[in-house]
Amino acid sequence: MTLSYQFLSLLAMVASGVATGFLVESFRDLAFAFRPNFWIRKYRFFFEIMLWAILGCASYVLLFYLRDGAWRIYDPMAQIVGIGCYELWFRKPLMFIRRLFLHLIVRPIWWVIHLFITIIRSVVRVFLKIILIIINPIIKLFKKMYPITLQK
Repeated sequence: MTLSYQFLSLLAMVASGVATGFLVESFRDLAFAFRPNFWIRKYRFFFEIMLWAILGCASYVLLFYLRDGAWRIYDPMAQIVGIGCYELWFRKPLMFIRRLFLHLIVRPIWWVIHLFITIIRSVVRVFLKIILIIINPIIKLFKKMYPITLQK
């Protein structure tokens, strides 16, 4: 393994540390965006442990693709350095990109889905009101014809 290849794999592990810091902070922000009694917020520690386990497996998969799974002592240190670099230098730009992504992509999609659900709900309500308008005279007629059987 050449020295430049080891350096590139070190940079990849630092980048995975930056990604780990970003994903964990994004998950924490997402968990605290819910109501305090919502199930995701109640069990956020369990979900965060699962997230850390998934990120650890993803780091191993990255190592597997980079170096056929060969683990070096500097790999976890590189990830810790990546998390530190995220906190020092990459946090503000990545939070800006996340906020931009949310405002430009996620919220319009969420608005369209909400609009679609509202339209379907309104159509169903109008349909039910039309059916009730048609059925209501029949119900009144049966109440007058059979008052005892319908009151029981």
